[in-house]
Amino acid sequence: ARSTGWTLAMTGRPEVAFAWKAATQTLRVVDQRTLVRAVALLIPLVVIAVTAGKSNGLASVLGVFVTSAAVFAVLLAPQVLRVDMRQDLRHLDVLKTWPVKSSAVLRGELAWPGVLITAVAWAMIGVATLLSATVFTSVSQALRLSVGVASVILAPAFVFAQLVIHNGAALMFPAWVPLGNQRPRGLDAMG
Repeated sequence: ARSTGWTLAMTGRPEVAFAWKAATQTLRVVDQRTLVRAVALLIPLVVIAVTAGKSNGLASVLGVFVTSAAVFAVLLAPQVLRVDMRQDLRHLDVLKTWPVKSSAVLRGELAWPGVLITAVAWAMIGVATLLSATVFTSVSQALRLSVGVASVILAPAFVFAQLVIHNGAALMFPAWVPLGNQRPRGLDAMG
């Protein structure tokens, strides 16, 4: 195991410890070099697409892709990213014995995935707003900017609401939540 760069303090709120645990898990799986590569690829594409103007097909394709990624991040990522209570249900008997309020455990479990998904959604919404002139050519700039700002404001509400619902259902009905690697995969698992 390698260091993640965020050391946990010996004192503080219990929520921070659970958020730290989830962040550490995420940063061990997703390497920083991977993020740098993704950003290094995305920034030049966005700059080229924005400077090329409305007539460039690359800008339109990138705009549609980033808009779709923003919608996915807000509406589907809270279901996909399971670095929260749904993952820790295997250890629920241990969590119950800790001298920590259950509300603090839940807030801490929801903090990291909510912040991570919101940050990704905000980045995608920002790029989508920049490229919106190439995708939505008949919509005025004021309306595109208004939709972008409204999306930035509403994204955290949608993300955290979904996380609360999913984790609340997992706590109320723990037998319904597949644990560990027993989650069904493939097209037949879609229902």
